[in-house]
Amino acid sequence: MILRRLFGSNKFMKKMNTLMEVYAVSKNPEATYKQLEKLEKLIKTEGESAWYDLNRAALLYDMRRLDAAADIVLEIPSLNPEFDAKCAVVKTKIMDAMRFSNYTAMR
Repeated sequence: MILRRLFGSNKFMKKMNTLMEVYAVSKNPEATYKQLEKLEKLIKTEGESAWYDLNRAALLYDMRRLDAAADIVLEIPSLNPEFDAKCAVVKTKIMDAMRFSNYTAMR
C-alpha cells in the first residue's frame, strides 16, 4: 500500500519507463529531456516527483549541464534506501565530473 502511494501505477510511470528505455537505445539526451518535461503534468505522488527529478538530473549530466544537474539532484527527497542509493550514484557521478572539469580548467 505504501509503495502504491509513493509510486502509483499510473500513466506517468509507464510513460517515463518507456521513455527511458527508448533513451537507452537512442542516446539522445536533448530530445529525451524535452519529452520528459512534457510528462511533468502527469505527476501525482512524491515518489513520482522524485523519480522525475532523478531522471532529469541524469539527462542533464549526459548533456554536460553539470551545475543544473547538481542543483536538481541535491533537492531530491529521501524516499527509501534503494532509491537513495540510486540518487547517491548519480550525485557521485555529477560531483566527480564537476571536480574533473574544474581540475582540467585549472591546468
